[in-house]
Amino acid sequence: MTNFDRITASPEALGAFLASLPCLGGPWDDAFHRHFCDHCEAENCDGENCHHPAERDNPLWWLKQEAVSAP
Repeated sequence: MTNFDRITASPEALGAFLASLPCLGGPWDDAFHRHFCDHCEAENCDGENCHHPAERDNPLWWLKQEAVSAP
C-alpha cells in the first residue's frame, strides 16, 4: 500500500490527513465562512461560540460538498 492509497482510502481518511497538515487554512475554511458565517447573526462567534463546531475547521465537511467550478 502506498501513502496515496492510505490517505485516499475513504473520505474520512483524506479528511483526517488534511486536518493533520500544519497550515493556517484551506479551501474548506473559505467554504465554511461562505456557507455558515456570511449570514450568521451570532455575536462573538469564535471557535467556542460557533453554532457549527462539527463543520468548523473540518476538511471532511468540505470533501462531502458538491464541487463548484472556479470562476
